[in-house]
Amino acid sequence: MSACSCGFTPTVDETLADHLGEMFIPDDDTDEVGQRHAEAGGRTCLCGHKATSATGLDTHLVAALTPPGRVGRDGRPHAPVDTGYYI
Repeated sequence: MSACSCGFTPTVDETLADHLGEMFIPDDDTDEVGQRHAEAGGRTCLCGHKATSATGLDTHLVAALTPPGRVGRDGRPHAPVDTGYYI
């Protein structure tokens, strides 16, 4: 099971992707170079990326909007870590 380096552990209600999205995705959905990334419908991002699943779109959004150094909006670093524990 993957957790976050900040100590967050996924639950039934909140996945690691949910947590990273909250930590990295700015309110205006704009990346470091000014490109907006948000769902435009049909699992397509405003940037034109087409995902094959909702999870794929979430993965794209988190990857596109993760800032250099992986420092979240809370000022702390966030990165997936393998806890070695599987449910």
